[in-house]
Amino acid sequence: MGDASPNEDIQLLQVSALKMAALAIVITGPKGTILWANRAFTKLSGYPLEEAVGRNMSILKSGVMPPYFYEGMWSTISSGEVWIDELVNRRKDGSHYVEEMTITPIQDEKGVIHHYIAFKQDISSRRNIVEELRQNLKVQEERYNALERARSETRAVLDATSEAFLLLSMDSKFMWVNRAFERFFAVIEEDLIGRDLKEMLPHFGRVFDNPSGLLSRLIEASNYEDPSSRENVVQRWPRIRNIEVYSTLVRNDLDEELGILCVFRDVSREREVERMQSEFVALVSHELRTPLTSIEGYVDMLLDGDAGGLNKLQLDFLNVVKRNSDRLTTLVSDLLDVSRIESGSIKLRWETFDIKDLIKDVVGNLRSQFEAKGQRLSVDLRGGGSNVSGDVGRITQVFTNLLTNANKYTPEGGAVRVSSRRGDRRIEISIADTGIGLSSEDQARLFTKFFRSDDPSIRAIGGSGLGLWLSRSLVEMHGGEISFTSEVGKGSTFTVRLPLET
Repeated sequence: MGDASPNEDIQLLQVSALKMAALAIVITGPKGTILWANRAFTKLSGYPLEEAVGRNMSILKSGVMPPYFYEGMWSTISSGEVWIDELVNRRKDGSHYVEEMTITPIQDEKGVIHHYIAFKQDISSRRNIVEELRQNLKVQEERYNALERARSETRAVLDATSEAFLLLSMDSKFMWVNRAFERFFAVIEEDLIGRDLKEMLPHFGRVFDNPSGLLSRLIEASNYEDPSSRENVVQRWPRIRNIEVYSTLVRNDLDEELGILCVFRDVSREREVERMQSEFVALVSHELRTPLTSIEGYVDMLLDGDAGGLNKLQLDFLNVVKRNSDRLTTLVSDLLDVSRIESGSIKLRWETFDIKDLIKDVVGNLRSQFEAKGQRLSVDLRGGGSNVSGDVGRITQVFTNLLTNANKYTPEGGAVRVSSRRGDRRIEISIADTGIGLSSEDQARLFTKFFRSDDPSIRAIGGSGLGLWLSRSLVEMHGGEISFTSEVGKGSTFTVRLPLET
């Protein structure tokens, strides 16, 4: 047997290449009868070559494709044109797969089609990836549209508010402002976005009384872990306003820092109402004090027998008058103090004194009240130096109020303990009682002006609801603080912390 010719070698190579090709290749007759297929076809369809040869390509039909799909295919290839498309076919085991198929007609010299050659590729995984990508894209589009709607709605709400909003980046650049901010300060959002806050100092120099101070605090806010703050500033241009400025750190759901939100609220009307209220309270309190002083003086004279002897009934009546006039005098004094504190006109007489001596004096003045209710009043003032600087009268007022409250809200036979603890720079004075205690709802509002609990057992005792507000205000004016703990039915502990004189 001689050597094969070059043409025969090439043909053998071509046949071998077709057999080993990764693409499934099928050669059919003009009516679709399978004449030859390679190994990739068997792998794709599940039909061995010996089982597929002689059968029509229709064995691969899945029933998914509509009849017109095949009509179009045959119309194209029977006219001698190449047909390329994707379709769903069925394997021998009945499973479906998506394939991309190219059918090329083979014609003789006269144009008569005598064979078709089909190239087939399984694209199910690719189709799944494309479909998954399409679904992901759809989900992302829906999320984006939802975020855009939320952003638009949020912007509409914030633009409709009367407060001016400013969002600064962590490096103090303008990120966003609302319409009220534009109106408040005569600026345009487009001129601000991306600019550094420091660049606006010349403009805000016209707007605020102390622009550098305010801007410095806003710039420094990004340097703190929790830059929340609240302060009052005066706006002088384009109109005069009293503005409350609130700033806070903004974080997203991942706890990432987004920036500093600053809210500017016009409180001019509130300040004017407060001023008018304070003036009214001061006027009424002053006008009440004069007749009350007279009433108290004459009552004391009658009780002392300056107008002659009194029978028991008359004495009882006069004692009722005295108790109520005393309560009214206390209320008038408290109202005047509130007015002075709110208007900033209160004057403190500063001097250095021993806080423990002051506590002992207050306890001595009130001891008879505790004894009248059979209450145990103990005092434990330990430690070294306890000199503080402040107004003796006002600090006396604070502790008188706290001890009086302990006496009033502790049942007969209860106990009140006054103790001290000295720190490095502060001294703590605690007043603990075994009284009725406070609910969590009452605790949240305890230092509110005119607050009175809804608890009938507390309301029955009486009071103006000003004592604790005044006490806290006076302690804070001395650079100190006041706090408390309380439990219903077990009592309360109020602690005053004051800086020590160094």
